[in-house]
Amino acid sequence: MRGRSPAPNGSHTMKKSQIEHLLIIRLGTLSEAAMSVYALLGLVRDYPNLKITILTSRHLKAVFRGVVGVEFIFDDDEQYRGPLGELRLWRAVRRLGVDAVADLTSSLRSRLLTLALPPWSVRRGRLKGSGLEGRALTRKYRKVMVQLTTPADRSRRLFGSLGLPFCMPQAEPPMPVYILPAVVEILLGEKTGQWVGVDLLTHHNGTCYPIPRTAELIDLLSQHYQRVVIFGSGTYQRQFAEAMQAKYANVTSVAGRGSVEEMMDILSVLDAVVCADGDVLRLATIVGTPSVSVWGATHPFLESANFGQGPQNIVQVALPCRPCSSSGRRRCLFGGYQCMNSISPQEIFEKTKTVTGGV
Repeated sequence: MRGRSPAPNGSHTMKKSQIEHLLIIRLGTLSEAAMSVYALLGLVRDYPNLKITILTSRHLKAVFRGVVGVEFIFDDDEQYRGPLGELRLWRAVRRLGVDAVADLTSSLRSRLLTLALPPWSVRRGRLKGSGLEGRALTRKYRKVMVQLTTPADRSRRLFGSLGLPFCMPQAEPPMPVYILPAVVEILLGEKTGQWVGVDLLTHHNGTCYPIPRTAELIDLLSQHYQRVVIFGSGTYQRQFAEAMQAKYANVTSVAGRGSVEEMMDILSVLDAVVCADGDVLRLATIVGTPSVSVWGATHPFLESANFGQGPQNIVQVALPCRPCSSSGRRRCLFGGYQCMNSISPQEIFEKTKTVTGGV
């Protein structure tokens, strides 16, 4: 994680709180975990003496690498598998001796885990979803087009309700990386010129940019940038990325390769990343890499809006049916996914040149 902004009053003195040990339950997907990082940064900044334990999955630990001084419990460790493992996890949570618990997952399992803590001595808080506002934004008719409260801000309010108020840190411009991470040198070599990343093929049709148009965009990017890095996780994403790598000498596929931490290392050295509404967009926000986000069935007004990226980084078309989904899973009402097909590769390319300062 790159540098943090100072407290609004210029002071880093700890605020008074009766809470000494806080348990944060953050299970779920990578994107959901990434969208809570800025709230945790603000919490750690204003309460440096507060002991924080994060209950999460092991593969998500890298997402919190910029949140210093916290401890972890991994729910997917071998000792916590199966029914007996869940009982061991219950006991491990009880032995923590926490004063408060913040459930940022709000799943059935996370709610059951909070029951392991005595209600008479432990403050409890649970993150609430967008609810009616989200449904009003994605319904078929009479949409209410307003920016919803982001998960980071809802997390901040949750911590405030537990007696831990703070101000959200401001996003900072990316800092140049002078020492390349090892994974970058192995996969991409020494950095010369400008590098951009591409992650436009998602698992849901509503957020997936068409493959032929993605190929056109990569052709444009390869002509103007020294290195184009293609991300992805699924089988067809890997096949596409490898085909592009074989076609262009300056295109490299990292699809399906490396851990979350290695992906963050690669993103940290890029000058920009072109991505759909997904995991790479969240990780790019965390490491401070400018993104050109392409939106289809979803919308930046939804709770998945990326922190710190302005409207100049967004590519979308105005359609009366948008947004129709909060995740892109819903089938297109008209069958053609015009929200994505109406966006030209040239438009995305021009936006990328603007974000990277021209080529």
